[in-house]
Amino acid sequence: MQSSLCFALVCAVSLQSTVVFAQDARTSSEETEFLNGAPALPAASESTETSAPSETSVPKPKRAPASIDDLGGELTEVADRDPAQARPTGTRPAKPAANRRVRPNAAPAKPNARKPRTAKAVPAPVEASGRVAKITIEGHRKIEPDAVTARMKLAVGSPWTMEMIREDVQSIFKSGFFYDVQVLRDGTADQTELIFKVVEKPSVVEISFEGQDEIKTDELKEAANIKMFELLNMTKVRDAVEKIQKLYEDKGYFLARIEPQVIDVTKDETVKILFKISENDKVRVKKITFLGNRKLKDGFLKGRMMTQEGGFFSFLSGSGSYKQDAFDRDTQILRFLYFNEGFVQVKIDRPQVYVTPDKKTIYITIRVEEGEQFNVGEIDFAGDLLFPRDELGEAIEINKRDVFSYDVLQKDLSTLQAKYGDLGYAFANIIPRTRINEQERKVDVTFEFDKGSQVYFGQINVVGNSKTRDKVVRRELKIKEGELYNETRRRESLENVQRLGFFDEVNFRTSTPPDRPDVLNIDISVKERNTGSIQLGAGYGSATKFTLQGQINQSNFLGKGQKLSAGLNISDLAQVYNLNFTEPYFLDTEWSLGFDVYQSLSDRYEYYENRRGGAFRFGHPLGEFLFGSVRYRLDQTNLEVMKDVNNNITTDQALFPLSTASGVTSSVTGILEYDRRDDRFSPSKGVFFSTSLEYAGLGGDLKYSKGTNVARYYKKLFWEVVWRNNLSYSFINSHEDGKEPPFNELFLLGGPYSLRGYQFFRVGKTVYSQKTYDFLIGRGINAEDAARRAQVPFGGKQQLLYQMEFEFPLIAEAGIKGVGFFDVGQAEDVIGADKFYSNVGFGFRWFSPIGPLRFEWGFPLRTLEVAPDPVVFEFSIGAPF
Repeated sequence: MQSSLCFALVCAVSLQSTVVFAQDARTSSEETEFLNGAPALPAASESTETSAPSETSVPKPKRAPASIDDLGGELTEVADRDPAQARPTGTRPAKPAANRRVRPNAAPAKPNARKPRTAKAVPAPVEASGRVAKITIEGHRKIEPDAVTARMKLAVGSPWTMEMIREDVQSIFKSGFFYDVQVLRDGTADQTELIFKVVEKPSVVEISFEGQDEIKTDELKEAANIKMFELLNMTKVRDAVEKIQKLYEDKGYFLARIEPQVIDVTKDETVKILFKISENDKVRVKKITFLGNRKLKDGFLKGRMMTQEGGFFSFLSGSGSYKQDAFDRDTQILRFLYFNEGFVQVKIDRPQVYVTPDKKTIYITIRVEEGEQFNVGEIDFAGDLLFPRDELGEAIEINKRDVFSYDVLQKDLSTLQAKYGDLGYAFANIIPRTRINEQERKVDVTFEFDKGSQVYFGQINVVGNSKTRDKVVRRELKIKEGELYNETRRRESLENVQRLGFFDEVNFRTSTPPDRPDVLNIDISVKERNTGSIQLGAGYGSATKFTLQGQINQSNFLGKGQKLSAGLNISDLAQVYNLNFTEPYFLDTEWSLGFDVYQSLSDRYEYYENRRGGAFRFGHPLGEFLFGSVRYRLDQTNLEVMKDVNNNITTDQALFPLSTASGVTSSVTGILEYDRRDDRFSPSKGVFFSTSLEYAGLGGDLKYSKGTNVARYYKKLFWEVVWRNNLSYSFINSHEDGKEPPFNELFLLGGPYSLRGYQFFRVGKTVYSQKTYDFLIGRGINAEDAARRAQVPFGGKQQLLYQMEFEFPLIAEAGIKGVGFFDVGQAEDVIGADKFYSNVGFGFRWFSPIGPLRFEWGFPLRTLEVAPDPVVFEFSIGAPF
């Protein structure tokens, strides 16, 4: 039952009489029960006047005048009086409610100043009118009079009618500040004073909760979203109940009950809101049972439902929780799954939910009548055809398959709409008319086209960006104001802005000016994300031992889209420090510019490598997905011998002549990249190709060339499983006659970024070390074992590596993914079929706020003579390939 809103019109024959409008928000019996403890209001009959929306169920110090019907069909006379003394009459005293809370020592309510005198019913007067001489606002305490008059159309000097007064009363009510508005008229028709008597809503001085144990008070207050000292708004109270209920449902407390109470606490029109909570026990989904499904198996259907059965990891993943809104969508999901498999006549009964007597467990039964599976029948096109039928047929996919699929049909609609949109028909309407041929079990589809009119891009605005500058967004656009509409370029523009990584949400909102139906304005609405991050991490690995990593990143520096980062990585094997800066659009051109500064100290098992230097780079797009860049590097490399605890040199300097690989490197590298991945950081589909060639010899001490080629392929399979592939080949050559390339630049595999079943720099070309052999013999090792162990990793001139992964969601809600992987590769002077090393492994990745955390266990499939580890565990921070 809706709350009633009353208008009362009280008139007398005298020109000095007062006309009263009263608009009053009532509380229905249903809402009174809802409040359960709030001060009750007397019931009111339905008004015969037009009502305006208002708040309900609020404590009120006064009772507004009743409607004419409520007074038994009689009018109430009002005595002549001065406008300043004018007041409405005819109000009946409110009956006390049983659940009203009475303040101790409260003064009794004052009776009305004058008791009304009743007369016989008379015909309603002709609706009055006149001119406004003065407008007075009375009864306001916190709200300024200007805030009231600003919502009114009536003004001093303007004409007035009863309808105009009614409209202003409704407008004042819509402000949300008042629960009672009365209008009194005094004076003559040509010199009328309008007195608006308002009663403000009370302020909320306290919000409290009772009975909660599982959810913290601060979390409940955040969900309720009712602020201290704001005006009481019963709609917000009801919304708060729904939000708190949703909060409990999300945590598995589906049977939680929330009961609000609004309590009048003081004489200054303030209230306290109390939410009484009965949490009850957490409800878990124990089992979901399907009946009648023959073609689609239980596992397939359950795997795609939002409601999941509880399992061992439920405490992490949230599976097993029963959420009504998710369960309501599951029926649609199931129907969609059947439609995609050609079961277009499937019937899914309303699921039966059984709650055990202890109210802790839910069993769900879903009955399915699959019907017959239908194939694709005849495909035709009709209406405004702008392309030949053959070309339209080639563009769609549904005619290339046997079984009818609703999902494919929807994708085909998008494809066809894009074709028309590329010709400027932004509002082309394509209706798929389907006809079910039950005899042949086929679905015939006719695509009916209504092209509409061509439109042009109008104003393009960027809204919602408080930090990111407009030009950072605009330079990613492939559309321009005044151009003919093009759907493909609009989509590509949206994808480009999303790919920036600066925004949580990107929406292209379109609108058409009333006077220009052929123009389409676009508001690019963005919701900025925090593009700066501080990452700290620590871990342990079989080879690296303890690891400390830290990174400071700002991918939208100064709101200009510039990238700035600084990081460190400290472990038993290496210490790396770096600073990087990139300007992707130098001087607002398509040229990118950047620099790198770095220092590293690495343990290469046989020697220490200390490198410091910097690089300068620039690049330019060479096509839609093709990018070329050049990098100049200048650094100083110093190699140092290793010593044991007795300060004896352990480095075999006959094999590793440190002076030949130490010195200055001055090199230039050309890089060409082709990127069609859907996401640069966590791709699930697409390809990536890269080739680079570095030439070291522009001065400096070290002279060589090094090339690297990379090919990557990503494809999403089933159940959100992503198949990831990485193939790379690298080589190095010396530019000095009779000399080998610097041995510290040679290739070795092993570690979390190459062969994950082997330790860092352990897989590759080995050489015999006489010094190591002599040392082992001196330790009492027999000659055969000593000779085997004297083969030390040296590095090869070529490297070939292939990595394959299957990445799948493990605990999707927590951002945890599982991975199974296979790696194979070699690093030799000449690639040979018998020199490959491979491993398998598994792990999990947590895409945490500090970055992707990787925990992986690798198992070598070929034993390594140098370091025969049965299993290698590595922890690292950073995205995989």
